[in-house]
Amino acid sequence: MKKIILFLLSINLLWAFPPSEAYFSELLSDNGKVIKNTLKVKKIDGGNYSAYFDGEITLTGVLERTDNSDVDIIYSALRFYPDNNIDLPFLFSIYSDNMEDYKEFERLDFGVLLENIKVKLPEPLNKRFLGAAAVRAEVTIRNYSIFCEGEAGKEAYGDLVNIKLLDDVQIEYFSKDNSADVYYHAGNSYYIKLEYNSKDDYVNIRDKANGKIIGKILKNDMINNGGLLLAIDDYYGSEEKDWCEVYYMPPNAKDGKDAIHGFVHNSQIKIGNVGY
Repeated sequence: MKKIILFLLSINLLWAFPPSEAYFSELLSDNGKVIKNTLKVKKIDGGNYSAYFDGEITLTGVLERTDNSDVDIIYSALRFYPDNNIDLPFLFSIYSDNMEDYKEFERLDFGVLLENIKVKLPEPLNKRFLGAAAVRAEVTIRNYSIFCEGEAGKEAYGDLVNIKLLDDVQIEYFSKDNSADVYYHAGNSYYIKLEYNSKDDYVNIRDKANGKIIGKILKNDMINNGGLLLAIDDYYGSEEKDWCEVYYMPPNAKDGKDAIHGFVHNSQIKIGNVGY
């Protein structure tokens, strides 16, 4: 099992940076607007390659929800991509803690990872799901900050404090694919495929670790009928954790719209064939 863990880690390290573009990049406009901008550098931390800003900015672009991969986890990301003609500051290198020593910024070429501060979002932008959703919007971002330790360690953060929708929400649910042995690739993530490992005829899916039962995985469905179980978090088939967060696509599921998002006990599942 140790070889499997090292193999998976080495592969996942290749994905430890944000997506270079929006999944729905065609929604970006060349005529975007900055409605308000009071951003001002508050602190530059040269030791940690970070910069922090006071104030807020209101601008147009694409607000998008989909899963992202980061080393050994897959997280649900709410990102905002500014329109093509709008610049958000991003430092590629910081050499001093003194704000006066470094003022050069280059255009942010990936989305700002947002924390939603009690803003009501339309479905399915408001929850995790197996797919991608996006909408053109005018958003207000506060507490903007950036981290930029080289090409493989860059990120921008902010708090979403207001939103005005400019169009309808676009949704794409990822299709079911049982063909790959180890990974299910969809959007910006590679999900580890899991196999049934229980002596019982079914495995419960719960809404949280040891929580309410929201579904069942039938043994016959997984082994004979094409049920697809995908690990979301850092599952390696070890005793390090008791529960694994998953998506389960039953045999009759056509795409991610029919996937069940929940948790299964670690003892009831295992990693599939990794080629060893």
